[in-house]
Amino acid sequence: MVKILFGLILFFSFGFSQQDIPNVWLTKAERSNFIETARYEETLGFCRQLEKASSWIKIISIGKSGEGREIPLLIVSKENIFNPEKVYKSSKTVVLIQNGIHSGEIEGKDASLMLLRDIVITKKYPHLLDNTILLILPIYNVDGHERFNSYNRINQNGPAQMGWRTNATNLNLNRNYMKADAPETRAFLKMFNTWLPDFFIDVHTTNGADYQYALSYSIDNSENMQQGVRTWINENIIKNVFTNMESSGYPLVPYVWFRNNMDLEKGIQGGVAPPRFSNGYPPLQNRPALLIETHMMKDYKTRVEGVYHFILTILENFHTDNGQLKKAVRNADAQTINGVISPFPIRFETNSEADSINFLGYQAIVESSEVSGTNWIRWTNEPLDIKIPWFNKTKVTAAIEPPLAYLIPQQWINVIDVLRYHGIDVERLKQPVEVDAEVYRLSDAKWQEKSYEGRHPVSYNVEKFTEKRKFPVGTFVVRLNQRLAKVAIHLLEPEAPDALAFWGFFDAIFEQKEYAEAYVLEKLAREMLVENAELKKEFESKIASDTTFAKSPQARLNFFYERSPYWDTQMNLYPVARVVSDVKFVTEPVKK
Repeated sequence: MVKILFGLILFFSFGFSQQDIPNVWLTKAERSNFIETARYEETLGFCRQLEKASSWIKIISIGKSGEGREIPLLIVSKENIFNPEKVYKSSKTVVLIQNGIHSGEIEGKDASLMLLRDIVITKKYPHLLDNTILLILPIYNVDGHERFNSYNRINQNGPAQMGWRTNATNLNLNRNYMKADAPETRAFLKMFNTWLPDFFIDVHTTNGADYQYALSYSIDNSENMQQGVRTWINENIIKNVFTNMESSGYPLVPYVWFRNNMDLEKGIQGGVAPPRFSNGYPPLQNRPALLIETHMMKDYKTRVEGVYHFILTILENFHTDNGQLKKAVRNADAQTINGVISPFPIRFETNSEADSINFLGYQAIVESSEVSGTNWIRWTNEPLDIKIPWFNKTKVTAAIEPPLAYLIPQQWINVIDVLRYHGIDVERLKQPVEVDAEVYRLSDAKWQEKSYEGRHPVSYNVEKFTEKRKFPVGTFVVRLNQRLAKVAIHLLEPEAPDALAFWGFFDAIFEQKEYAEAYVLEKLAREMLVENAELKKEFESKIASDTTFAKSPQARLNFFYERSPYWDTQMNLYPVARVVSDVKFVTEPVKK
């Protein structure tokens, strides 16, 4: 508790004195003593005011939301480098700060604008731009931001009114990075691939339990990341930034996901986020992604100032980084272009090994509830300082041998659209080609009954085999000798956690379109039993071992239909083929 109190003391001594700042440069949050946060138009007005007052700032729109609002991006450069190509060629580290993907969790917006003012207007920290270019999304989910209400976040302690979690079509943008169903996501992906930031920060407010920390975090430093980038994360973020936060009185804790909500001594769960999430997608592009989670039970002022200090500490680290991250990221990109590692991991799980960490919580009382009919937990104000296990060690549970290229029949244009949203290089065959291709057959498809993010995800079994196949002119080709190879793999390999097949882009392949009448199959079955002794043996064995099959007339007849030449051989056949041998394709690029 001493550390927390010390941190609060520092909040009031660390640059948050407002009497020296003209009222015109105070955010609405500051002017209201952090009771309120600005609406969309007010926020844009403050951003334009900053742009007008400082030549270091340029505002652009990355695109429009579903309801037609512009999504603003602030580019901050001391040398007025506002062209993405020049930004990429510069020696400066590019940091992207995203706020308001869940627009009820909006302290990142206020913290970013306060810090930006203290860099370019009050000039308290102008040195932070010596080696860094900032990209700031003050509000990403702009439509959700304007669904403004006092009752949008039942667990959250302020501000008085805030935005909504999802966009205007009720999609959670923080589950949408791969399938890209939302216009906001498509705008983000285009922006990300245009500016290619070296480091990504996404600011949220957590739900969950009560504890002393104002801030928690998540950053992937598993083997999901290229080794040079992992080393940089460990030495600069985990060692330097986190240590500096701790010594400054801002203790951090890994993202708090209790294994047992009723018993915190069971520890917290870590792991590798799948790429549908903001902290899981940039690693596929070799970029570290830091998730900042403020604690919803802390007041809004504490949360805003905590984010302010966290981002400030990160930028101070980049001031002395001498471009080491940029070098690591560029090396990782080059390695990806030359060939991703083989086998390439696509799924991870947290194993049973755990580190022991100190946890600053509160004493809790678990008691029976006559309301819910089960136990419930409530926290006291009594501080608790204990050691708990942190399960953050991961293991690979699925990996693939990367092909040289994928071939996609030209009729699957909806799939190509998603690849292009991600910036993946796609070509078309100008001449037909015949190759030994690796293909998948999917079986036992089961759809999630309840809709999830506007879709019904599907699970299936996967079987791989090789066959000689002809591909006509117009077939799409996705080579993996490109920077976005890891993204392509995760979209096109059906066993990946956010594969397009999982999200339902290939659902039609599971549908049977031709059927046989029972009287026809009765005759066909008898002929097949007479002609094929092995088939007769297989049929009798299945009747003996599978009572469900034995009692189903339709299943018994379908047994023969599926083994006859009349069966649809393309049913359950995944249309994307893998090319693993060096084949010369005559192609033309597909415009992005």
